[in-house]
Amino acid sequence: TKIVEPVFKMNGGAIYYINISQDDFKLGGSSFAQIVNKIGNEAPSVKSADYVKTVFNTLQGLIKNEKILAGHDVASGGLITTLLELCFANVNTGADLDLTALKEEDCIKMLFAENAGVVIQAADDSVDAVFTANGIDAVKIGTVTDADQLNIKNHTMKNTLSVSEMRDTW
Repeated sequence: TKIVEPVFKMNGGAIYYINISQDDFKLGGSSFAQIVNKIGNEAPSVKSADYVKTVFNTLQGLIKNEKILAGHDVASGGLITTLLELCFANVNTGADLDLTALKEEDCIKMLFAENAGVVIQAADDSVDAVFTANGIDAVKIGTVTDADQLNIKNHTMKNTLSVSEMRDTW
């Protein structure tokens, strides 16, 4: 009976990214590679089935305890698609994001790689202790805003996308 929708909530906690694959960001086989007529030499893979199980079970416990407000898998289209889709369902929902902690200089790889992963919005910071206790590398990447913008920072790169324009394109 516990449901987490793929829609960011106002007045909620931080946004987290979990790279379930534990692999580097790779564009091989991705939607991005396809639109630029490439296949790529390296596709991301899952490094540990045990880690996938740990992440899954931990997230299920957090959902049961109402500690996750929103969530969406990272798959087709990559991290950028996931982040935008979490904003699309509501008018004037956006996010301020700093992706520097993901430790990838190449913004294209980071945003468009289709590593198995998940983006969640927590109810509060109590999830930090749960992630740490379970050995999960959940990276806090930002906060939800009531603006029609996705503000993205990665190291020195800064970019702003209009959520409504991206929704129309999508």
